[in-house]
Amino acid sequence: MAPIVRKQILVKGVVQGVGFRPHIYKLAAAHALGGWVKNDAAGVTIEAEGRPAGVETFIREIALKKPPAARVDSVSVRAIRPAGEKTFFISRSGGKAAAAAIIPADLALCPDCRREMLTSSDPRWLYPFTNCTNCGPRFTIVKSVPYDRPATTMAGFKMCPSCRGEYANPLDRRFHAQPNACPVCGPSVTLEGGGLSFSGPSALEKTAILLISGEIVALQSLGGFHLACRADNPAALGKLRAAKKRPHKPFAVMVPSLAAARRVCRVSALEAAALSSSQAPVVMLRKRAPGSFCGPAPALAKLGVMLPYTPLHAALFSLLEKGGFPGALVMTSGNFRDEPICKSLPEVRSALSGAAAFTLWHDRPIHNRVDDSVVFEAAGAIRLARRARGYVPSAVKLSSGGASVLACGADLKNAFCLTRGAEAFLSQHIGDLSEPLNQEFFRETLSNFRRLLKVSPGIIVHDLHPDYASSAIARALPGRKTAVQHHAAHALSVAAEYGLEEPFIGLAFDGAGYGADGKIWGSEFLVFKDKAWRRAASLGYFALPGGDAGALETWRPALALIKAAFGPGWRKAAGVIFSGVSAAGVRTVERMLEAGLNCPETSSMGRLFDAFSFISGVRAETTYEAQGPMELEAVYDGRGAAYCFDIDETPGGYIINPGRALRAAVGDRLAGRTAARISAGLHKGAAEAAVEVSSRLCASTGIKTFCLSGGVFQNRTLLELVTAGLERRGFKVYSNRLVPANDGGLALGQAWHVIKNYSHKPSVI
Repeated sequence: MAPIVRKQILVKGVVQGVGFRPHIYKLAAAHALGGWVKNDAAGVTIEAEGRPAGVETFIREIALKKPPAARVDSVSVRAIRPAGEKTFFISRSGGKAAAAAIIPADLALCPDCRREMLTSSDPRWLYPFTNCTNCGPRFTIVKSVPYDRPATTMAGFKMCPSCRGEYANPLDRRFHAQPNACPVCGPSVTLEGGGLSFSGPSALEKTAILLISGEIVALQSLGGFHLACRADNPAALGKLRAAKKRPHKPFAVMVPSLAAARRVCRVSALEAAALSSSQAPVVMLRKRAPGSFCGPAPALAKLGVMLPYTPLHAALFSLLEKGGFPGALVMTSGNFRDEPICKSLPEVRSALSGAAAFTLWHDRPIHNRVDDSVVFEAAGAIRLARRARGYVPSAVKLSSGGASVLACGADLKNAFCLTRGAEAFLSQHIGDLSEPLNQEFFRETLSNFRRLLKVSPGIIVHDLHPDYASSAIARALPGRKTAVQHHAAHALSVAAEYGLEEPFIGLAFDGAGYGADGKIWGSEFLVFKDKAWRRAASLGYFALPGGDAGALETWRPALALIKAAFGPGWRKAAGVIFSGVSAAGVRTVERMLEAGLNCPETSSMGRLFDAFSFISGVRAETTYEAQGPMELEAVYDGRGAAYCFDIDETPGGYIINPGRALRAAVGDRLAGRTAARISAGLHKGAAEAAVEVSSRLCASTGIKTFCLSGGVFQNRTLLELVTAGLERRGFKVYSNRLVPANDGGLALGQAWHVIKNYSHKPSVI
């Protein structure tokens, strides 16, 4: 008979709060092993004792048969002396191992819990806090590690005997489900407003009635409050837009089921999987009827859609359907302007009273505020536009690590990155740091992350722009400071995701970033080689009258570009295009251009797309970021030839000249051709120019690997055209998937710049 062996096993990854210990308990029982399993600060530690074959099979199955929400990053094994244990048990959490535990992200309502809470005979029928080890709040309620109930905002709710029995039974799916609760012992909801107050089931019933009648309700969700109303009610939408000062910016909607999403939008297999995943993000879907949902998403071909991801949402939609409303609700972030999402009743009363007369809130506190994540499908993959609930605080695994680094990101769509060894932890979406409350949110979240990860970064990275709020925050923190150029960080965020080794070429197409020459960059071809990067090509500089005002008034960059393309006779050639713009405004900008007054030079692809959106007749002024380019992409139908962009070779590299493309677009507009035709010419022409420059750079450098990043590459059409064009020429193409291509993923590239010790080689461009 084979001797008895005992192995100590350390499992790292997302292994706490996801039913991992019951998984281990069942595996051990199946192989007749003795020993124990426990959570600790390193992950999950196991000691397993039995016959060698049984122990070895048990170790193999730890990762092979893991729970759905778990992620196993490593399994370390060492032999120890047998202790003679015949039974296997689950030990209390603890231990003094080095901090390496990962708090799981919040998990959407699982099918088992959904089935229970929608069954009228079940004790948890319509209970809005139903959860188990496969679903429910995690990051939003956790305060410290190890992840146990006393370390969460559920600590104040004492479990009843029934819930305690589930919690203590290793064979129950609620075994050690830290937020476990029921109507007897758990949190409850309250509806207040209009001088009335309702609690428990009646609060949900009354909320459904209010929504059906056209009211706006502030609704407490997982990581903060939503503002909810009927998506088909113009009066409610008008009031909501006025209160949030968002006249055009799209709102996300929530629909009751995947089938309901398919009735109003085209849903691919990848999009369906994303909608139904445990992350349950907002998914950008193409509308079936282009003119539909004009209230939530005006002038756009796509609609942001999500499914009910909490039991509260599921209960509410069940009651809405019962009340005769099976449709969609607008479910937008409960905040004012670009401020942080509200997470408490006092914040709602202070910030949202003008938007919602009624508030549905609950008494389970939110510790970490988290907005909804947003994804879209492009080039055969699901990609993040906003990384938050469901994805944070999951780590991006790096191919190498080192000392802890804090990368502070940019000012728009801010998210920071904190590294621990070969793991990069990006914060949830924080937002625009020009808002003082978002700066407080940054500091609050950084404090929480440092406590959860148990790290003190010694290197602080920030954007090259000296006046960014993120740079000022970085300079105020202790540690060695390093500045990284914006577009180099964009390209390196892709390299970090895929663990790419140099050499490679980064294409960073963006709105704006402070360049190494002090100008505004935004269409950059960067060569990464020998631990350094250099700028090898770009869009030719053009004037941006009024600076940032050019992103709000798209006719400003259009005027600068047209004047440069047509010369002194620009008014005769194209002046009629500006007939809808204030004549005084046009004269002022023309004088600014002639005098060179407040006209910084830029190579921004984002501003070029802004200009074409104006030339096409789509948008002269914007009320939210990238509105013109988004509406221009919305009319793209693929019909029409590419506009020609000239490529000039200079001593420092290649310059893309848009002059011919601009003249062609103006000609099409004056000839009465459609915005769709101009959209096709721009998208195809810009993609062809990008591919041609890339090919020339490959010929001169021998590099065939390309990384695409920057906010403009969230344009699905452009990303797919450039990717396909590069691949047709035999190149290897990578683009962001795990983090946003916009500034929400910038911090990952900043951190990678320091970890890989890159430097900048000046270019004469």
